[in-house]
Amino acid sequence: MIKQILKNADITLRELNYVACSKGPGRFTGIRIAIGIAQSFSLSLKIPILDISTLSIIAEKAWRKYKIKKILIAISAKLGQVYWGEYIRHDISLWIGEKTESLIHINTIEKKMKNFKEKWTLVGDGWEKIKFNNFSISKKSKILYPNAQDIIPLALFKIKKKEFLHFTEVSNNYLDTLF
Repeated sequence: MIKQILKNADITLRELNYVACSKGPGRFTGIRIAIGIAQSFSLSLKIPILDISTLSIIAEKAWRKYKIKKILIAISAKLGQVYWGEYIRHDISLWIGEKTESLIHINTIEKKMKNFKEKWTLVGDGWEKIKFNNFSISKKSKILYPNAQDIIPLALFKIKKKEFLHFTEVSNNYLDTLF
């Protein structure tokens, strides 16, 4: 797959200046494989690596498709839990919200939602697990999963800010459970 992508872009591995990958949260094996491949490229090609939150990638997809600026993300996690994030798009820094990421029980979402006063859009596959009554301040989107192309604007922003990592500094984004 990597060979095909390079061929389609008409570039070689040696022409890469950076490598970016999703750091999670998400399925452990898939995230670990992505990080491992990115670390291998970073080490062997001596290029910086950028790690991007999966939830910010989903937020960027919502922006690309629908120009949505206020997003509540819920991605299926363990039984009865979702990976949660509250993302707001700002012109200067793209997305603010990585500090809101957590692993929460679905039964606490209704309490959390009562604190929101403005309209938010719900994205991610985790909303399918949540039985909510009346979240009048929200609208459900059809965006369920991240897309690799939405890493690019986030990676370019990190490159501009020189937020590079050494390949040994990248690891999975493990989230703590909030009750």
